[in-house]
Amino acid sequence: MYSGAAVPDTSRVASAHETTPDFSLPTLDLRLVARRAALPLALAVAATAVVLLAGGPLQVLADALSRALSADPRWIALAAVAELLSFTGYIALFWLVGRRTTMRLDLRTSAEITLGGAAATRLLPTAGAGGAALTLWAITKTGIGPKRAGRLLVTFLVLLYGVFLAGIALSGAAIALGLGGTAGHAGLAGGAALAAGLAIAVGIGLGLRRGEAPEDAGRVARGGALLGAAVRDAVGFLRGGDARLLGAPVWWAFDAAVLWATFNALGSPPSLAVLAFAYFAGQVGNTIPVPGAVSGGMVGTLLAFGVAPDLALSSVLAYRAVAIWLPAPIGLAALAALRARIGRWAREDEAAGELVAAIVEPIPVLARAPAARPVPRLAAAVPCAGSA
Repeated sequence: MYSGAAVPDTSRVASAHETTPDFSLPTLDLRLVARRAALPLALAVAATAVVLLAGGPLQVLADALSRALSADPRWIALAAVAELLSFTGYIALFWLVGRRTTMRLDLRTSAEITLGGAAATRLLPTAGAGGAALTLWAITKTGIGPKRAGRLLVTFLVLLYGVFLAGIALSGAAIALGLGGTAGHAGLAGGAALAAGLAIAVGIGLGLRRGEAPEDAGRVARGGALLGAAVRDAVGFLRGGDARLLGAPVWWAFDAAVLWATFNALGSPPSLAVLAFAYFAGQVGNTIPVPGAVSGGMVGTLLAFGVAPDLALSSVLAYRAVAIWLPAPIGLAALAALRARIGRWAREDEAAGELVAAIVEPIPVLARAPAARPVPRLAAAVPCAGSA
């Protein structure tokens, strides 16, 4: 008799889940955020106290605080609107690139990943690596695998930072050619423009090289091959001419408009070329794992081009306040929604894995073959024709 109906063996599936590392997103520790924010807050309070008590050498900071207290709220409101519009560009570009790879990266998911990454970058400052790590983690959780996820992220970054490098090159060249006013260091701007143009040329050169790096290649060779493949993918997107490609310039332009609005709220902005160059040069500081690197880079660049110290300091600090704290609460809500979505993906993948295991599971070997029935010998039972 048969041993029974075939029952799918899910032990292998279960063991696979047991040995898989847990990449679940940790909960946001508010106490950790408070500890990280305590030091900058204490320094700000101490600096304010020194200004009020000492005066003299810290007159610049006192003037900056005085400007901040007299800021025009209409321009600050405009800065907030510009910051929100900049995120629409980021979301649109990520949606375009992600949707071509997996259907799970739709518009809503792209918004959750973008805003959640912004919260991770703002609240847990790690030189911008926090947002990139969360984005890569979320892409991997769609089920496309780490290799395709890495290529998707690098392609997105090529499209986004290609505009960034072009912004440095154009604004630096404008200043070097005398289009940014008489004050400033034309050589500094020209050198930055040349470096940005060289970086663009290197990326294009890597894109022209075909083929993948061998498995035994070094880290630099593998990284160059990945960047080259991402550049080719980015060129393919550009040839497609999708309107969502405008998301890259929208992200940078409206975020820079926040700095322009804070200048107008507190005084008069410098020339457009100087403002753009200071903005892009300051963003380079985001690669330095030191708090205040972006603000310091912007203020230093503005001072080098003749902007009043108190106006430069107050405008940049107002820009950073809008750019950091406005997206943070929205990002926390998006982060919670993203955690729930990835949990649903995990349950869907687990159910699909069990279904596949049930389909491909071989039919168990019969424990015991049924006894064969005797076949009657017709020749013996039926007499032949013509017999007696």
